[in-house]
Amino acid sequence: MGGNRDAGSIVKGRIASLGAALVVLFGISSCLEVDQVITLKRDGSGTITEEMLIGKGLLTFLKDIPGDLADHPLVGLYQEENYEKLEVNYGAGVKFLKMERIARAGGEGVRVTYRFADINQVVLVPGSTLDELKMNKKKGLREESLCFEYAAGVLTVKVPALSASGTENGKESEATESPVDLPALEKVMMQMFKGMKISSRLIVDPGIQESDATYREGKMITFLNFDCDKIMGNPKGIQALDKLDGSTRAELKTALEGVKGVVVETKEWIRVKVASD
Repeated sequence: MGGNRDAGSIVKGRIASLGAALVVLFGISSCLEVDQVITLKRDGSGTITEEMLIGKGLLTFLKDIPGDLADHPLVGLYQEENYEKLEVNYGAGVKFLKMERIARAGGEGVRVTYRFADINQVVLVPGSTLDELKMNKKKGLREESLCFEYAAGVLTVKVPALSASGTENGKESEATESPVDLPALEKVMMQMFKGMKISSRLIVDPGIQESDATYREGKMITFLNFDCDKIMGNPKGIQALDKLDGSTRAELKTALEGVKGVVVETKEWIRVKVASD
């Protein structure tokens, strides 16, 4: 299962994709919240729920753009058929269930639910909703996805592997980097990511009997969680984001220690034993 693409680059790209485009094109912050939840039942079936919320400031700006533009950022956001077409991205047998409009704190967005009969067929790219908001369908998602094996009440999750662009293979990269103006970079990133939150989680119903996942709370296991306001609010925040690209698992784990606002599962495999009914 899985592939050998650099998960750090993938995650970093997911975070930056929509925010960067909006800052470059419109000079505004992203103000986007993305939440992915897989809910697993003991029989191996369940749902995938993806929630996208556009913050009040960004929403106001986007609504002021003439609606007759073919590439309007909000075109397709509330069209069910777009999300129904995306069901193939989540694996064989995954079916679109419903789309609901949501509103919170002046922001608006959608909550989309898919159902599956067998989690063994499910693949999920953490943060992929950012691409889906732009209706940018990609191929080969399995290479960068969470993949699942489930049997006899035990779930094994394959977390996307980090490639050897850092020191994974024992060799330092020969590439050189240009000097970075950290204060200027920090200012740009604080604008780009202001208000952005991204999370990817697993909820097990009826519960978890035991698990070796790094981030577990009750029935919930977190694969990925970014609160960019918290990240940018501490001195190590920018450096932590930079470590997402090209770091080994061990390097990433060390870099993220004590950094508020960011959670990334660095284990290659995690095991979850589902509680009895």
